[in-house]
Amino acid sequence: MTLGRQSPNSSLNKRVMLVLGAVLAILLAANGAIFGLVIWPAFVDVEQTAAQKNVNRVADALAGEQQNLERVAHDWSAWDPTYDYVVKPNDEYDRQSFTFDVMRDLNLNLLAIYDTSGKLVRTETYDFDTGKELTVGTFAPAIPADDPLMLHAEDQQVSGILLTEHGPMLLAGYPILQSTREGPVRGTLFMGRFVNKAMVDGLVNQTHVQFDVFQTDQAALPAGLKDISSLLLDDKGDIFKIADSKTLDAFHLLATMRDGAPLMIQVETPRAITGIARTTLSIAGISTLVAGFLLMGMMWHMLTRHIVEPLKKLTAHVLEVGQTGDLTKRLTLDRDDEIGVLAREFDAANSQLDNARRRLLEQSYMSGMAEIAAGVMHNIRNALSPVAVTLWKLSETASEPPPAHLETALTELKSEAPAPERRGKLLEYVETALRKLFAERKRLAEDLKAIGDQNRHIEQILQAHTALSMGVRQAEPVALSKVVEESARLLPARGNADIQVTFGPGLASLPPVLGNPIVLAQLLGNLIMNSAEAIAETGRGTGRITIDGTLDNSGDRPMVRMTVSDDGVGIDKANLTNVFERGFSTKRDKTGGLGLHWSANSVAAMAGRMYAESDGPGKGAQIHVLLPTASQALGVAA
Repeated sequence: MTLGRQSPNSSLNKRVMLVLGAVLAILLAANGAIFGLVIWPAFVDVEQTAAQKNVNRVADALAGEQQNLERVAHDWSAWDPTYDYVVKPNDEYDRQSFTFDVMRDLNLNLLAIYDTSGKLVRTETYDFDTGKELTVGTFAPAIPADDPLMLHAEDQQVSGILLTEHGPMLLAGYPILQSTREGPVRGTLFMGRFVNKAMVDGLVNQTHVQFDVFQTDQAALPAGLKDISSLLLDDKGDIFKIADSKTLDAFHLLATMRDGAPLMIQVETPRAITGIARTTLSIAGISTLVAGFLLMGMMWHMLTRHIVEPLKKLTAHVLEVGQTGDLTKRLTLDRDDEIGVLAREFDAANSQLDNARRRLLEQSYMSGMAEIAAGVMHNIRNALSPVAVTLWKLSETASEPPPAHLETALTELKSEAPAPERRGKLLEYVETALRKLFAERKRLAEDLKAIGDQNRHIEQILQAHTALSMGVRQAEPVALSKVVEESARLLPARGNADIQVTFGPGLASLPPVLGNPIVLAQLLGNLIMNSAEAIAETGRGTGRITIDGTLDNSGDRPMVRMTVSDDGVGIDKANLTNVFERGFSTKRDKTGGLGLHWSANSVAAMAGRMYAESDGPGKGAQIHVLLPTASQALGVAA
C-alpha cells in the first residue's frame, strides 16, 4: 500500500524557527560557547596547576625524608665506635645502636654494617607496628665486594628507594670512617626506613596533601591503577585524572635503586576550584534560563493558538491508540500545515501497522507450531533410539541358528540303540541346548518388555505435548530418583561403547520437586543421551555418566540441584552459555542443537534454571538442573 505524501505549508515552520529558533539558539549558543570554551577551561587549568603543586610538595616531602635519613647515616658512619665495631664487635655498641628502642627512636627500620670484603658484621630490621624482626633479602650475610652498594672510597655514598619483599624502603649508605672523616675505609653502613602507611600518614599531616604510594610491579595493583601505571611508564610524565566530582588525582613516578620498577604516587587534590566554577556557571545558566522563560512567556499566547492546541488533539489521539491498541481509530484535522500532515500520516501509518500486525500474528502462530513440532520430533527421536537398538538386538538374537545337532540327538535318543554312556552324553547335550533356548526366550521376552516400555514412553511424550497444546499440562510433586532410574534404563547401547551409569547417594534423600514427570523424564533422557554421545565421540569405547543431587540453599529459596556428569569430550569454556541456544551444537557434524534448548525452556517453565560447567575440551562436562522443592513451591502458591 502506498501512502500519499502531502507537502506542508511552510508558514508554521517559519513562525517556530523565527521565534523560538532565534531566541533559544542565540542564548544557548552564546552561553554554551562562553562557558565551555573560555571560562571552564580556565578554571580547569588553575585546578591542574594546584594539583601539580601538590605533587611537587609530596615529592619534596619524600626527598626531605631521604635527606634526613642521609644526615643520620652520614653521622653514624663517621663515628669512632662504628669504626672500631667493624673490626671488633662489642655489646656496648649493640645496645647503643641495634636495639628495638634505639632504632624506633631514630625511626630506622634497618641498620646494617658490612666490612670492605662484603661480609655482614651486623644487621637488624624491625617492623615497628608488630615489633617483629624482619629479614631483607638484599642484605644477605655477604654482598659481593664489587656490588654498587659497597663503598670503598671516602667520598662515595648510595641513597634512594630500594624495593624489598616488605615494601619500598628509603635507603642511605656511607663508607665507615673515623670521626675525623679520615680513612682508611673499613666498610659500609646502611640505614633504611620503610615507605609504609605510618610514613605516608606523617607526610600527609606535614604537607596537608592526601596521597598514597604504590609499587608498579605489584600484582595486587587495582585494574584502574594498572592502566595509569602503564601510561606513566610509557610517557614518564605526570598524569592527571578526575576521580569523581570532588577529587582530581595526580600520578607521579619515583625512580628506585638497582633497576627496580619505579614507585607511583597518587596525589588527591580537592576540586574546590572547579566546584566554585560549577556553582558560578550554574547561577549564570539559571539566570539565562529564567530570562529565556520570560521571553518564551511573551510568545506563548501566539504559539498556543497555532501549535499547542492542535498538538494536544494529536497527542490525545496517539495516547488513545497506544492505550487501547485500536489501530482503526482516525483523527481528522482540517489543517494544511505540518501538524495536519503529521496527523494524516500517523493515521496512514496505523493502517499499515494494523495490516503488518495481522500478518505477524499469523507468522508467529506458524513459527510457534514449528517450534513445538521440532521439540516433539527431537524428543521422539531420542525415545526411538533405544527402540531401534533393542529391535536390532532382537534381530541378532532371532537370526542365531538353533543348536546344530539337537534334532539328530533327539532322533537318536528315541531309537533305543545308543549305549548308556552315549545316551548320557546325548541327554547332557539336549539339556544344554534347551537351557540355551530358554535363556534366549527369556532375553527375547525382556527385550519385548523394554520395547513396550519405550513405546509407552513415546506415547507419554505425545500425550504431554497434546496437553501442552490444549493448555492443560499440570505440575505435581515428583520424586527425582524414580524419574532418573527410569530415564537411565532407556539409555541405548552406543555401538561398541561400554557406558556405565551410576547414581550418587544424594538422589534418594532429595525431597520431591514440583514439575511434570513426563517433561522431567524427557529432560533427563536428553541429558543422558547428550552425555552418551559426548563419551562416544572420545573414541575410547568406555565412559561413565554420574547422576547425583543435593539441596541448594544459596539463593533466596531452597532448590533441588540435580547434576549429570560425564567424562566425554567436554565443552569449551567460551561455549558454556551458548549450549542452551537453539541450533547450537558441539558435535563434529553440527547436528542437533534442540535438546538442551528445549530442556532449558522446560526447566524455566517449571520455575527452575540450568547451567553447564566444564574444565575444557577432553575433560568432561556437568549439566546442573535447579528446580524448586514441591513444598516450597506449593507454599508460595498458597
